[in-house]
Amino acid sequence: MRPFIILLLLLGLSACANLSTFEQPRVTVTDVRLRGGHLLAQEFLVTLRLDNPNKYGFDVNGVAADVLINGQPLARGLSNRAVHVPGFGSADITLAATVSTPALLQQLIQLGTYQGLEYEIRGHLNVGRDWLRDIRVPFEAHGNLDFWRFIDEQAIPRPLSPE
Repeated sequence: MRPFIILLLLLGLSACANLSTFEQPRVTVTDVRLRGGHLLAQEFLVTLRLDNPNKYGFDVNGVAADVLINGQPLARGLSNRAVHVPGFGSADITLAATVSTPALLQQLIQLGTYQGLEYEIRGHLNVGRDWLRDIRVPFEAHGNLDFWRFIDEQAIPRPLSPE
């Protein structure tokens, strides 16, 4: 019985050692697409690239994220799709983010005609740890989107820049 307890303690210590050397993955937005919508809501697909700087891979069992545009909360994106991120590798995961049409219109009115949309995505990855409970790994990504790339220029011409 004593060797069994010692073995369990050693396994527990090795699991803790792995967690202490875990470097958080880098999360970047690689694509945003309009999926469709209705009168009161629009749905976007947001693709995130997960870059793993660790020598060992890990499984992501889900993602939850809040989308802010120009500093204002706009949507919440979720994905329950599992994805494996290899050691020193990358994987993509796509979130479905629903946006209220009135909130989107309010952002577009504030946009003006020549500036981009500053976005920020804050969320967490649920990272699986074999037989242990999943851990939540927080992330943030931010950047600037050119709104007019989402609009068919035949339907709505892009405004001319002032000269």
